[in-house]
This record gives sequence, C-alpha cells and structure tokens, in this order.
Amino acid sequence: MLAFDAPASAAPVPSPTLSVPPAGLKGHPLWDSYYDLAPFGYEEQELFVSGTAQKADATTAPYTTRIIVTRPTDPAAFNGTVLLDWVNVTAQFENAVDTMLTRQMLMREGFAYVHVSAQAAGICCTPLLTPQTWDPVRYAALNHPGDEYAFDMCTQVAQAFKAPQGIDPMGALGSSSVQRVLAVGQSQSANELADYVKTWLPAHPEAVGIIDGIEVHGNVPGDKSFVTGSPIPVLHLLSDFEAQDDGVDPDAVDPNYRLWEIAGASHSDFFIGYQSVFGHGPRVIGGAAKQTPAQFDDLMNAAGNYGEVIHPLLGTCTLAGATLPMHYADSAALHQLNVWVTTGYAPPNGPRFAFDNGALAADQYGNTLGGIRMPPIDVPVAHYVSTVCQLGGITVPFTDSEIQGLYKTHAAYYALMKQRTDQAVADGWLLPPDAIDLMRRACAASVRFGQAQSECPAYVPPAFNTPLELPADPAPQLARTGRAGNLVLPLAVLLLAVLLRAVLASRTRSLSA
Repeated sequence: MLAFDAPASAAPVPSPTLSVPPAGLKGHPLWDSYYDLAPFGYEEQELFVSGTAQKADATTAPYTTRIIVTRPTDPAAFNGTVLLDWVNVTAQFENAVDTMLTRQMLMREGFAYVHVSAQAAGICCTPLLTPQTWDPVRYAALNHPGDEYAFDMCTQVAQAFKAPQGIDPMGALGSSSVQRVLAVGQSQSANELADYVKTWLPAHPEAVGIIDGIEVHGNVPGDKSFVTGSPIPVLHLLSDFEAQDDGVDPDAVDPNYRLWEIAGASHSDFFIGYQSVFGHGPRVIGGAAKQTPAQFDDLMNAAGNYGEVIHPLLGTCTLAGATLPMHYADSAALHQLNVWVTTGYAPPNGPRFAFDNGALAADQYGNTLGGIRMPPIDVPVAHYVSTVCQLGGITVPFTDSEIQGLYKTHAAYYALMKQRTDQAVADGWLLPPDAIDLMRRACAASVRFGQAQSECPAYVPPAFNTPLELPADPAPQLARTGRAGNLVLPLAVLLLAVLLRAVLASRTRSLSA
C-alpha cells in the first residue's frame, strides 16, 4: 500500500527552522562519519532544528535539536529516499544502530540518511559522549523539552525534508528531489516508533504521510499488536532476543505489516560494536582524523566476521561477540521497505521462529531453528549464543578439526555456502552485493581447513527475490561425538576478549578522569 495524504481538514504539520551550528571547540559534529565520505560520492551536514512541538495532551513547548544529514553529492545518484534514523539512547548517549548496520547498502543505493537526535538523553549530559558535554560551545543552543514531545519533533524533522523553511537540508540536491521519507529505530528507539504508529498517528491525522514507511527493529519484548490499523507500511525486524511464542500469524495482523525474524541474530552484535570501538571511538574520544577508504574497508572487513575466522572479540558480551550477520538482513529489510513504499509491492512475511515449550528451539549445534536463515546458520562454523548477554551474545567458533570433520574440504564448504546464499538471495532476504561479500568471506574460511588463502570460483548471485529453478540441497549434519568437550579454543577466545575489554574500559576511565 502506498502512503497517502492527510485528511484535508487536519492542520498541517509545521516545518521547523533549520540553522547551521557554530564551529565550536571541536570543529565538527559529535557522531559524524568516522570515515571520509567524499570518495563514496557523499557529504554530510549538521543542522540545528528549531520549532514548537506538542505532546499528546496538546501542550506545546519550543525546542532546538539537531540532525546530521548524509547525502549523495551527485543528483543523479540520489534515489529519492530520505531515511531518518531515530538514534538509540539506551546507553544515555546516541548510537545510530541501523545506519551503522546498513550504511554500505545506503550508499550503494543512493539513499540520503539522517541522524536524528529525537530524545533528550542524546543531547545531555553523559560526560564526553553527549553533545552539550562534548562541545558545550557548539551545542549551547540545543534545548530538548522532554521525550513526550519527541513524536511531534520527529514528524517535523521529516516535514523539513519535504517543505523546508530557510536552509534546505538536501543542499544542492534540493528538497524537490525528495520523493519519500522513511524512519527506522532499533531497541529503545524501536519501542518509540512502535508507539508512534500505535498512538501518535491515529490521534494526529495531519502526521499521516509525512513519514511514508517505518522499520521497527528489535522492540522489546517483540510485541506485534502496535501495528493494527497502521496507515503506513511497517516492516518489523526481530532478533532472537525479541522472540515471542505468541502464535501470531503475521499475514493476519494488518495489510500494512510485514514481520522478519532473523534466526541466530542478537539484539546488539559484533558489526555494531566493532565500528563503535574502532571507528567512532578514536574520533569521538581522541579526535582522530576520518579514516581513508582503505582503512574503512579494513575495518568493515573485520567487523563483518561471521565466525569464519577467529577473533578475540568473538567472546565479548554486548561490546561485540555475536556475529550472525544481522547487517545483511537489515539492509535487505530497508531495501524492501523502500520498494514497498515506492511501488506498493510489499515483501513477504518471513517464516516464524520455532519454539520448544515456550523457548526458542535449537538444532544440534545450539543454533536457533525457524525464522529467516542467513546462510551461516544453515552451513555453520560456529555456535551463535545469541541471548547469553541479554542485549548481546557471543560466538563460539567450531574448532578447525570440527569444521574439517563436518565439511571435509574447503571446496565442499564453499559449495554448500553457495547453495544457501543463492536461496537467500532468491527468497529476498539477502541483497546480491551482500551475497558477494558473504561468499568472499566464505572463501577466506580456507584457513580453517589448514589452507592458505585460496582462489575460489567467482560468485555470481541469482536474481533477487525470484524463485530458483531447483531447490537447494539440505545442510549437512555435524557428528554429535566430541562436540561438547571441545571448549579450549572458545574459552581462550573468551579470556582474550575479557582482557581486551578491561583494557578498553581502563583507557576510557583514564580519558574521563
């Protein structure tokens, strides 16, 4: 279903005033891109957003918050979609989870994406990590009246991209190039967006159609009733942590609802944590220069580990740990949501998680059954302990001998990964460029077979979201004998990770002193 205009009788949503912040002490925004955007054909601009917002009881208050707009420099590269990331503030500072997970896809496909400081905790006052403590000169003018005003503030931010007042947030591209505005939020931010759909839009018909579609990513505890009667498309993306044995048939919830449950994924994962520590961390805490494209590629190569190579952070709770590639699923979800809003063609619902006596069912390796299955969970090289840390998980890699016993040769493993990857692309769960990246990593897993980096057959993905001519073969079965006792390597990985985490914490404390 396509987004539609608000009823003619509703008062229009006001467009806020945009302004350029002062240079301040640092000379650049907090949580700006940690890598140079120009080689990718992108630029960023921080803007202050000022207006008068209302809360549910119609009480009004003035506000000034901020956004960071990342947009293509070439008008021909812009796909017409602006994605608002309602950034997460669970840690009492901002974490742009979904744009961190999907930025490679967003740049590939020509999105403009926006860091939205929607909540008060993101403005002040955690030391060193919130704007008004990090650069009190640059951010002195920010004034958040409270989270009860955030729904209207976010709607006004969206309106600024469709009908700007003063400064155009799209720069040289111009707001006339904006065809649709989407919003996304993860965890606590997902709960906010779920409430936005459930309570704000029904009570404020003038807001309907300002945001054209929403991805609710990982609301806790995974409630699905919020979307009944939604006037706009909503794609609901969940990990193992939000799994609920609720018996809900997503096909019966609402025509504007789609549910994707990703087997083996954690609420927070390695891909997010690695970028936070080694990407944003040095720039925010130490004032590091933006990374070069080569440095960014190296960082992303490390961050995208799915357990195919050993890394000391695989056993680190919450900070990193969980490596089931949710970033691929999130990228596909936002791509499909954009297609849905643009064309009216909705993606399918994914299969539901499997349960055993109310708990997630697991296979012989301890990995989740049911749900949408990224290839590494069907052709496993690790146990994805997805909920052991509540908001995070860890990855327990199989030993080299176990992997060799399961697949015999790297060529056989690569062939099985290709089958599962082809199926995920054909089913619409995995984008072709991400499939190529995944198969590049599967090729690098040759080291687990005692081989040097080997040449692998070039991977060419099938047509996206188009049935394959032949079904894939079933995944292999790992012999049960010897599996439980092989804990030396995982424990060593965990010990190294704990030591590294202690060092990082010590450094953070010393910087805060």
